Amino acid sequence: MITVNKTAAQKFKELVAQHENPDRQMLRIYFGGFGWGGPQLSLALDESQNEEDMVVESNDVKVVFSKNLQGHVKNVVIDYMDKWYSRGFRLLGASTGSCL
Repeated sequence: MITVNKTAAQKFKELVAQHENPDRQMLRIYFGGFGWGGPQLSLALDESQNEEDMVVESNDVKVVFSKNLQGHVKNVVIDYMDKWYSRGFRLLGASTGSCL
């Protein structure tokens, strides 16, 4: 189950409001390559979905990802961090490797 927390949902809505087609915008989780700890997942804005994609909705935000990533996105929380040292969306709880 993928969850978009309230902070991330609010920031997503603020971000997509600037786009030409805000109702078509989704968050895409995709395979971003391998790091020291294994596969890394990343986020991007997307307007389309492919046949092999799955779509879930949380807090009125559509999240799309490839069926191949199903095992890696279990219990993922999409969060938005707004600190002086880091600002942006992040994935919490992704079943990928970690060096930490």
